[in-house]
Amino acid sequence: MIEAAELSQAIAIVWDQIASGLGDDRETFECRLTPLLRRLDGAPGPDQAAAIQSILELFKEFEAAYRELLQAISWFAKGAARPAGSVKMERYTAVPVYYGTDRAVANSHGQLVSYGGERGDGELALGLAEVSMPDDHRMGAIEKPRIWKLQFREDPKKHVVVLRVEPLALAAFTARAKGVLNRSSKKEILLFVHGYNVGFDDAVCRAAQIAYDLHFEGLPALYSWPSEGSVPKYTVDETNVTWSRKRFEQFVGILRESLGAEAIHIVAHSMGTRLVADTIASMATPMTSHGARVRQTVFAAPDIDAAMFKDLAAAFPKKAERFTLYASSEDKAIKASRFIHKYPRAGESGLGLVVVPSLDTVDATAIDTSLMGHSYYGDNRSVLTDLFELIRRGSPPEERFGLVPKDRYGARYWLFSP
Repeated sequence: MIEAAELSQAIAIVWDQIASGLGDDRETFECRLTPLLRRLDGAPGPDQAAAIQSILELFKEFEAAYRELLQAISWFAKGAARPAGSVKMERYTAVPVYYGTDRAVANSHGQLVSYGGERGDGELALGLAEVSMPDDHRMGAIEKPRIWKLQFREDPKKHVVVLRVEPLALAAFTARAKGVLNRSSKKEILLFVHGYNVGFDDAVCRAAQIAYDLHFEGLPALYSWPSEGSVPKYTVDETNVTWSRKRFEQFVGILRESLGAEAIHIVAHSMGTRLVADTIASMATPMTSHGARVRQTVFAAPDIDAAMFKDLAAAFPKKAERFTLYASSEDKAIKASRFIHKYPRAGESGLGLVVVPSLDTVDATAIDTSLMGHSYYGDNRSVLTDLFELIRRGSPPEERFGLVPKDRYGARYWLFSP
């Protein structure tokens, strides 16, 4: 039986073909499909299983659409697309994450290395981490041990676990990553930059989970700046993310120019968007002029002053193929940041929503289901599905399933349909 997440992704992947083939039946089909998709996005249980069956029955009434859907489902079932360098183990997949960091080493015992929240010595550290993704992993989840399930230890067959962290010198890092890319079906890199209150291990797990859930066939990468991983240390994190810019620029340069990649995608979250936005805006030449071209740059729940972000965005054109902003009026962490800073944040929607010509703004309020309303880019199926279309196909908003166009004072933005 196909999982709900796989079915929703399969529909999103082939929606353009399906919609164009429905002709006069499209409006009727969409009216019947929409409430079923709402049920599908609900909590797991009998109602969701019934929604899956109802969706399949609906597609069967339209032979061409059903055929397209079955092909997409079959593609997912084969597990054809995994991050480059992944190794299938018994009941889990080991996903590699090539990282750069300027955190201080907390512990070091052979390959059992960990990084803390303190700044390092000001030099860029490189390495390879491996993360387990269980076979029964649910899209968007970071499975961890649960005491109520009598799970007291991490098990890679059940949980998302950092299996190892191996520091590498520049030459070894370049050779290993280049070798993986050379064997990959796609010579692309997905670079994740985490936000505030995130430890190194959590950042590695999130980078692996996003790449795995997006069926990204290129190389997963992470830049981890020294976040203290503590709510009271917010102001320390603000200072550290600014301090990290020199090493981040160096790391991006290595990824673009030394690994033989053809393209790089950047997904930045929360306070990490400051690092990405400042770096891109300050580059004197377009990032597409040499090395791997920068295709998609995503700002998810950006914790950055909205007015400052607009100023930076004025320098974005021609430095990537497309810039995308996800915002939400239900983001509690962003609301807290606004209280601290007084002025609106770029991650807010509502009246302060940032809508500028250089990027596509998506209001994610309608589908934000995460506990704190701040990690919806990684743990909400609708956003992950949208990211799939964006990163895998480069689809503009008008071609991505579930986005509704809206206008504000003559400027276009996009809204997830509730």
